[in-house]
Amino acid sequence: MVRFSDIKEIRDKTASKGAEPPREVEAGQVRLSDPAFSELSKRYDLPREETAVEGDSPDVAVLYDKLTQSAKDIRDKVASDQTLAPGPILADLQAILDRDLIQPLFEHAMSESGGWRDVPFHSVDVTLGCLMVGKGLGYDKKKFLEVGLAAFLENVGMYRIPEGILQKSTKLESGEIDRIREHPETSATILSRLGERYAWLADIALQVHERADGSGYPRGLKGSEISEAASIIGLVDTYVAMIRKRAYRDRILQADAIRFILKEGKVQFPTKILKGFLNSISLFPFNTYVKLNNKSIGRVVSTDRNHPLRPAVQVLFDGLGNKPERKEIVRLSDNPLLYIVETIDERDLKT
Repeated sequence: MVRFSDIKEIRDKTASKGAEPPREVEAGQVRLSDPAFSELSKRYDLPREETAVEGDSPDVAVLYDKLTQSAKDIRDKVASDQTLAPGPILADLQAILDRDLIQPLFEHAMSESGGWRDVPFHSVDVTLGCLMVGKGLGYDKKKFLEVGLAAFLENVGMYRIPEGILQKSTKLESGEIDRIREHPETSATILSRLGERYAWLADIALQVHERADGSGYPRGLKGSEISEAASIIGLVDTYVAMIRKRAYRDRILQADAIRFILKEGKVQFPTKILKGFLNSISLFPFNTYVKLNNKSIGRVVSTDRNHPLRPAVQVLFDGLGNKPERKEIVRLSDNPLLYIVETIDERDLKT
C-alpha cells in the first residue's frame, strides 16, 4: 500500500521537490513526493459504465468473492490468534491456474469500485496483480503458487493495527507511523508459526517493503538481497494502492499510476520486474478511459501483450460526442490508423 510502503515519501516531503506528474515512461525513483502525488490525485472517479469484461462469466465473480471471503477468514483468525492454514488458499490458486482465470479475475477486480474497502480486498487484488506479473515473466506453476500464496498472506500483520490508524484522514503521528512500519515484522512472526515448510513466506513478508536502492524497511536491504517475489509484491502493492481512493487522498487513474511507477521506480524495483509488470498489465490497462485520435472516447476492455499500446476499446462516444446505437469494440491492433492520444477522467466526460 502506498501509505505504508512509502510512508515517509508521501507524508513528509516538502512542496519544493516537484510539481507536475511525470507523463513519459523513463527512469527515476519512486519517492511519491506530496506535490507530484497530489497532482495525480486531482483526477476524480469515473462514472461506472458497464464494467464486465468481454467473456467475463459468473464463475469469475463467484471465485473472486470466494477469495475475498478467504482473506476475511484470515483476518479473523489473526485477530483471534489462531494458526493460519495455507492449504485452502493454495487450492484456490491451483483452480485459477488450471482454469486459466488469472486475467479474467484481475480484470474483474479492476472493474470494481475505485474506493478503498479494506485490507482483505486489497490482499486479493494484490495477489491477482502478482499473478499477472508472473504471466509477464513466464512463470511456471510452482512459481505462480509461491508468489500467489506469499501475496495473499504477506499483509497479515496489518490486522494487528487499529482501524483508526489505517483509516486516518489527517497526518499520522510519529508513533502511528512507527506502528505501521512494524507490520512486516509482525507478518513474519505470524507466518513463522506455520513451520519450516513455509518459512519462506515469513522471509518474503519481511522483505516486501524493502527497495533495491536501500530506501525501504525494516532492514534497508539492497538489490539481490531482496527476493524476486518480494519485489513483485512490493510493486503491485504500490500500484493497487495508488488506484484506490483512500480517506487521505483521491484515487489515481490506472494509466497515470503505471506511468508514474515506470518513471520513478527504476532504482527501487528490478528492471526485470518492471518489464514483467508492463508486459502483463499494459500501459493502458483494462477499464482505462481513453480518447482516440478521431476524437472518440472509449473504455479499454482487453489488452494485447504483443501490442501493449493498442488495446481493444469499447466506444462510448463518437467524435461528435454521440453514443453509438449498438455496442462497438475497436481493436486498435487491427486498426493502424487509430491510436490513443490520452487517458481521460470524469471532467473530460462532462459536456
